[in-house]
Amino acid sequence: MLPGFYEIIVCVFLGLTTHLIGLLAGKKNKKLGIAAEGVAALLVTGIVFYLNPSTDGFLYFSFLASGWSSGFTLTRGLEKYREVKRELDTAGVEQIITVRSSSRIAFDLVFVIIVYAGAILFLFYGPKESPLHFVIVFGMFPSLSMLVKRVIDWKKVRFYYGEAEQKLYIISWFHARTYTLQDAESVAVESAVDLLKLHPYFTLFTSRVDFTTSMQRVLRIQFPGESVYMTVEQAEQWQKRLTNFTANQTGDDQELVVLPFYHRKNIKRLFGKLYFAMTVKGISAYTGLVLLLYFLKAPPMMMAFLAGCYWVFNLYISDRVLKTAMDAKEVEDPIVIKAARKVFSRAGIPNVKVYVTESDEYNGLAAGMNIGHSLVTLTSTTLKLPPTVLEGILAHEAVHVKKRDVMWKQIANALLLLGYVSIVFVIAENISDIEAVKTPLFFVFWLMFMLFPVFQSLLSQWCEVRADFLGSSYLDGGTEQMAESMTAIAVKQDEAALKSVGYSETKQSEMVKESSLDRSPWWLRVVEFQMMPHPPMYWRIQALHSQPCGWGIAVCKYWFISRWKESFYRKK
Repeated sequence: MLPGFYEIIVCVFLGLTTHLIGLLAGKKNKKLGIAAEGVAALLVTGIVFYLNPSTDGFLYFSFLASGWSSGFTLTRGLEKYREVKRELDTAGVEQIITVRSSSRIAFDLVFVIIVYAGAILFLFYGPKESPLHFVIVFGMFPSLSMLVKRVIDWKKVRFYYGEAEQKLYIISWFHARTYTLQDAESVAVESAVDLLKLHPYFTLFTSRVDFTTSMQRVLRIQFPGESVYMTVEQAEQWQKRLTNFTANQTGDDQELVVLPFYHRKNIKRLFGKLYFAMTVKGISAYTGLVLLLYFLKAPPMMMAFLAGCYWVFNLYISDRVLKTAMDAKEVEDPIVIKAARKVFSRAGIPNVKVYVTESDEYNGLAAGMNIGHSLVTLTSTTLKLPPTVLEGILAHEAVHVKKRDVMWKQIANALLLLGYVSIVFVIAENISDIEAVKTPLFFVFWLMFMLFPVFQSLLSQWCEVRADFLGSSYLDGGTEQMAESMTAIAVKQDEAALKSVGYSETKQSEMVKESSLDRSPWWLRVVEFQMMPHPPMYWRIQALHSQPCGWGIAVCKYWFISRWKESFYRKK
């Protein structure tokens, strides 16, 4: 049974306190901090299982872990914050005056409440025995951590310009950063804050770093891997000064006009974004539907049927929902259009359109349940790649569209969930004394929970490998061109990721920065091959080079054997 509200709060608080103990002890000595945190974690875990000796202890432990994770999320940027403060003490810097208004953070809070409205109402008024309570409560803590960070960023963030150092310093407890201004790719001014673009619930890609603190003009600086948005005084003057560091030293002098989210021209976009947030990024829409049916006293089978119909409807309109969420627009670049026509004609889907979405990530995706309701979207940064590389990316996505991979993966996930629910019902119907077999049942459910992402990964990776090899048949250069395309995008992704990490990590960070083209350590390969939706990039490129015969039984066999061999065999 789900713990009570106050019990959950206590567990989360204990988990958070455990991390804070390690953090405080680690100020004097890093090893001492790790030891103190470990001892505190063992002590708290022991108390939880002592007070709850049955399998309920694992449920309480999950909230302990959630509290610890939230604490780690909230404090992981403190080292960078201290480093930036020390650097500012010795550097000759000029403060960039920040403009703050309470309306900016108020809108963020309002959108969070709207997005979670269905889930919150279900917590208070839904059936108390429903397992959805656990899903909602457990899933809300990461969002609450993000919200706390956003509120404190709004209150505390400050910006500094170091002319001699040629750096931009951003100091905040959670998101301190140091940008080398020579890395800046463009500097622009927007007439107002575009909440529908910056709010994390309203977008699919997360390369935008939102430091806006008011609703007025926004200074946007694009760096490799991410773009920074700030509301500062004299934005136009700062644009001119910072543009001198960009490659072309011209910038976009014309202010980009941004309409308020409540403007009549933005109403459709607003509702589309809210719908995306409540159905794709959260479960508020589904919990709201179940709550409505619960109040109408609908029988369980009717609830399940209507929820299934709603799921099918969402799948049917998924291309339009994602297009709205990404603010995707049809591509106008003649080079991209030419490449798309060439590849899509060979794939037999000449009417599928290519869209572009503004993002600093190198990525592309296919959306839609069938060919008639599908689209291929590329990020604006991806469009900078050579035409032959774009052809490879488009060919890969064309296979996803032609084979209806989005639809089949959703159906497979639904069937898997249905199978899990059926197992639960069979157990409930055939075991009269649940308490007598509570412990073995817990481990059965735990195993089911752990295997769920493995089953998802199995199907998803099969679709990805098929897209690589079938897509190669649409290219003039075959598997070699596809391998070259993947190598090019992997190199660009690595370069952008290293830059982005360099902005937010401390100089003393010991994090290993490995290339995605290199074979990972075996323990990481287990996760990559057994849990992730895509096989590792190094293996995909290697497979394209070693299996030039194209898609077929031989490639399927090679992939399936590699999935297990690469996961557990240390040597090449």
